[in-house]
Amino acid sequence: MNRPLLLLLCSLTFLCTCDRAQEKAVTFAKENGPPNILWLTCEDISPLLPMFGDSTAQTPNLNRLAARGVRFPNTFSVAGVCAPSRNCITMGMYPISIGGHNMRTQGGIDRLQAIGLPGAYGALPPPEAKMMSQVLRENGYFTSNNQKEDYQFFAPKTGWTDKGSQAHWRHRQDPEQPFFSIFNMEITHESQIWMTRKSNLRFKAGFEKASTEKAGWQGILEGDDRPQLTVAPDNVPLPPYLVDDQATRTDAARVYSNIEIMDQQVGFLLDQLEEDGLLDNTIIFFYSDHGGPLPRQKRLLYDSGLRVPMIVAWPDGRRAGAIDSTLFSFVDLAPTVFSLTGIEIPEYCQGQAILGDQAAPPRDYVFAASDRLDGFYDRIRAARDNRYKYLRNYYPERGYYLPVVYREQMNAMQSLLDGRDDGSLTDVQAQWFRKSKPGEELFDTQADPHELNNLAGNPAFAGKLSELRLAMDNWLAEVGDLGATNEVDLVQQFWNGADELPVTGRPQLRRDSIGRFVLESKTPGAQIAYQLTKPGEKPGPWEVYVEPLIYTRGDTLRAVAQRIGYAESGESLGW
Repeated sequence: MNRPLLLLLCSLTFLCTCDRAQEKAVTFAKENGPPNILWLTCEDISPLLPMFGDSTAQTPNLNRLAARGVRFPNTFSVAGVCAPSRNCITMGMYPISIGGHNMRTQGGIDRLQAIGLPGAYGALPPPEAKMMSQVLRENGYFTSNNQKEDYQFFAPKTGWTDKGSQAHWRHRQDPEQPFFSIFNMEITHESQIWMTRKSNLRFKAGFEKASTEKAGWQGILEGDDRPQLTVAPDNVPLPPYLVDDQATRTDAARVYSNIEIMDQQVGFLLDQLEEDGLLDNTIIFFYSDHGGPLPRQKRLLYDSGLRVPMIVAWPDGRRAGAIDSTLFSFVDLAPTVFSLTGIEIPEYCQGQAILGDQAAPPRDYVFAASDRLDGFYDRIRAARDNRYKYLRNYYPERGYYLPVVYREQMNAMQSLLDGRDDGSLTDVQAQWFRKSKPGEELFDTQADPHELNNLAGNPAFAGKLSELRLAMDNWLAEVGDLGATNEVDLVQQFWNGADELPVTGRPQLRRDSIGRFVLESKTPGAQIAYQLTKPGEKPGPWEVYVEPLIYTRGDTLRAVAQRIGYAESGESLGW
């Protein structure tokens, strides 16, 4: 069969498969109602899992999830570090376009002041933008987050129905209400490579609910001693940019051992979902917030810092065991959830739906950015297609390596620094410590998965370099790049020249023509949360104000307003 005809038949087969999946999704929604969405998220791991080709760690629970779901091996964060990544996930927008690109705009006040900032500040999305969890709430969903936020802004009360160390879908008052629940497993975080107490690894909740015997996380880990490594240091694969010594191997073994603990946590939550009879109406996502925790992984825009495992499992076993090589960016997560739940994708979202009835054609490129990391400024942008990665270095006169103190607690990092100082590193290991870097880099991630051989100066790849350079230019022109603005000036811009975080206007009350209560704030983009409580009742969760309220004399109405990026208003109380 000739190649054009074969390609045509393959394309038709793909379209027919998508049509059948789409038809199946519509039928499922009609028969079962809006699906629940469960996000099982972990931290700081690349696709170091058996279903993605690395069998070093034993992950029976993730294996069973993958067996009934779809693996997306080409999933990428928009940053190599957590806070900008989470900023993107919760808003469906690129951090560089809303001021969430510099690592930690809120934590470490002393560090922020040391680099000339007035203190903590928040990213400032456009007035119409909302947290994706709020959009789901407005469409009838119970939303819970257990428990990490780190959004680069102070989250408004409208964001979650239930949040904190005890948040759970089991806290719904109506068991028929659809839910969007997140559980974040911190055991795989970079810090857990050197932390020495089990208490740092223990589950952070013990939920109690009268109607349920087993209501929440169970503490798998007990006591204060460090858990034993379950993966032997001699059995771990090491990338060539790390020193092959016992200290580094032990750190790598800890990474894989922590993955095995994380897998137990995944299993516990899957068991709970099954106990509750919810497997038949829940779409499950599993992913990590960015790439691996070891040196030259986290914080960088190589695939080792951006590429993550992603599994999506449907309740009806749709496409069970399939591998989908579609490029999937974190900016696509919010639109994809909206598409799967039948919610119209807001215009401010900068990603596209990968799944569901609003799914867009496969994207050609994914993009990422790196800016301030702790107290160190750099500015790098990345564009990647299915094979090639393009990096643009805005400060080529600066070296790649940044002396982030937090990372230097790791023994593997100390081995690299010792080797740098005594001249014992290989050329590959020493590459990270170059005093400067090229203005542009191009890597063939298939032939060179560790991105060590820069092809930007090779005439044979001039066409690909030009293509990805143009793709990046178009992306930056479309979304904007606040990384070009000095961070101190950026904060002044966000704060309208003031010396402190702007405060959202307090909710004002008026009655409409039929006597209902209307709540308003003078601050554009303010989201209003309220509690309406009957006499003798305890206040329930903060509700999202979406329409005028019916108020009965004697009720207590409390309300606050907050625009994302501003401080919360004072409370209006006592009507």
